[in-house]
Amino acid sequence: MKHIIRLIRLPNLLMMAATMVLMRYCIIQPLVSHFYLKLAFPLTHFILLVISVTIIAAAGYIINDYFDINTDEVNRPEKVVLGQHINPKSAYIAYFIMNFIALCITFYLSIQLGVMPLFTIFPITIGVLWFYSTTYKKQLLIGNILVSLMVAGVPLLVAMYEILPIYKLNHQIFIKMKFNLNVVFAWIGMFTFFAFIVNLIRELVKDSEDIEGDRIAGRNTLPVAFGLALTRKVIAFLVFITISVLSYTFFKHLDENCSGKTDIITLLYFLMLIFIPLIIATVVVFKAKEKKYFTLASTILKIVMVLGILYSFVFWINIIHCNG
Repeated sequence: MKHIIRLIRLPNLLMMAATMVLMRYCIIQPLVSHFYLKLAFPLTHFILLVISVTIIAAAGYIINDYFDINTDEVNRPEKVVLGQHINPKSAYIAYFIMNFIALCITFYLSIQLGVMPLFTIFPITIGVLWFYSTTYKKQLLIGNILVSLMVAGVPLLVAMYEILPIYKLNHQIFIKMKFNLNVVFAWIGMFTFFAFIVNLIRELVKDSEDIEGDRIAGRNTLPVAFGLALTRKVIAFLVFITISVLSYTFFKHLDENCSGKTDIITLLYFLMLIFIPLIIATVVVFKAKEKKYFTLASTILKIVMVLGILYSFVFWINIIHCNG
């Protein structure tokens, strides 16, 4: 069982599911309630959506490891599962079965919602993950950007499945009152941006960590193609962009709470749990002489991603306080 858990990256799947729950209950629900509306996407359907997304992600991890057996034996031999503990052929078959189940679930949900174009997201995602594992991850930056887009798309997917039923049930009210729920997409967009750019930074750090195996495998990653010196500079630039955008967002939109006072909680949260860890990870990357330091930086960035998503809980507390 522990080998299956490692193969499907269970902690990552749980975080993905938690992200979807937090987006629904800490961001979307309090924002739509501000307009005296309620969530219209049934809870059972939301649970099915979470299950299908995590199944597709798990299948993506399986097929990635399937095509990465030789490279992983060089980069991280202690973590290799396929071929040592699980039969690769069995994993390959499981990949197709899991994707078929996920597609059946999402097809049903899209029919129930009455918006079939949303269903196309899922076969496209499955296809992208396949080609990422076989081709794109070997190409300069393309694989990094695609996998980051997949991660960033999770909050946005929740918003689409949650907001569309609300619009369908209340479209006459929206027309009569001349308001919309763009504020929901604005907030979800912030989490989407954060998930994308921090994951992209982490992808580049992981490429730096795996430079030896990637070079042997013939992968054209940024560190292999241009060296660690340039990769470090790109990582630092992306960290600067992240801090700059979040700082702008705070001082432009979040600096005052509903009482007109400075939102100290958000300021401290951003500073202590986002900005400082990002800077520490960057310093570690620049000082890294051995693989273990890149591993440390990658771990810090993963924690930052978790903390960034958990800010949704702080947002929910602020909303409840203001509405109360």
